[in-house]
Amino acid sequence: MRDSKEAHSNKHWLRRRWERWLSRRIPPAGEITLSHRNVFIFPSRTGWAFGILLIALLLTAINYQNSLIYGLTFWLLSIGHGTIWLTFRNLSGNTLIAGRPDDCFAGDRVELPVTMKANKNWAVSIVLGYPNEGEHYVTLAPGESQRVDLGRLAQRRGKLTDARLKVETQYPFGLLRAWSWAALDFDVTVYPKPEFTPLQFSEGADGEHSGDAVVQIVGDDIAGIREYGYGDGLNQISWKHSARTGALKTREREQEQGVMCWLSWDALPPEDSELRLSRLTSWVLQADEKGWRYGLKLPGVEIAPDQGPSHRAQCLKALALW
Repeated sequence: MRDSKEAHSNKHWLRRRWERWLSRRIPPAGEITLSHRNVFIFPSRTGWAFGILLIALLLTAINYQNSLIYGLTFWLLSIGHGTIWLTFRNLSGNTLIAGRPDDCFAGDRVELPVTMKANKNWAVSIVLGYPNEGEHYVTLAPGESQRVDLGRLAQRRGKLTDARLKVETQYPFGLLRAWSWAALDFDVTVYPKPEFTPLQFSEGADGEHSGDAVVQIVGDDIAGIREYGYGDGLNQISWKHSARTGALKTREREQEQGVMCWLSWDALPPEDSELRLSRLTSWVLQADEKGWRYGLKLPGVEIAPDQGPSHRAQCLKALALW
């Protein structure tokens, strides 16, 4: 058991050292051009088998002093030597450019647009993709560009963490494998995963109403419950909520003037912070869908009531980065 823990610890130590070295060698950027500084090359399985074959041919030629086998051996060796340059050239000079993807919610798959631009001097054939997320094969003419959408799972809220994109080729004969671990910097905000819960809000202007109201969709024409106001008819009173709270409550209909409400951190019970953020995210989506003017209150953050796509994005971003 102790040996297993030590081996696990050593593995993590080596991985951290490797990642730190990669960060210095290939730092994250919005655009990366492949070169000798960030391209690695090594024999493939076929390449190792090819090397063993050359050794066997050479030993045979020496044993039998056969000039034809000597010629075949060195001819194949020259092909293998030339393949090193051809394989490296297939990656060198190509440029990877990060696009602007849409923001997403935690747990969703986000499509990251990557533009691959080939070197203007030669055609290329490569494979690229994130580990365990699928691969894409790209063949480009000299100087040609192509966009590839790479899927990736957004696991946590906040800014999408930089991950290493693997770019690989075994052109032309599969004897060698050249690859790079490019860290493209995508500007993506991952919103908290919404957890649906009945929407609670503080309504009214200038603090007119101090209590929280629980929105309930009773029918197509009912939007929520609010404090009783002068002029409200008896048929609008929600006797059930009035009996529960001890104060008259009125059913608010969709055709009435839109609600102005505050979505507040303090309206939620003191639970896990991530759970609070997930429920607030659900409230923002519900209020936006109903077309209400809503504001957001978080510890240290306050966004004034408003509505529309830009306001929705502002509130969701504040929840993601809190």
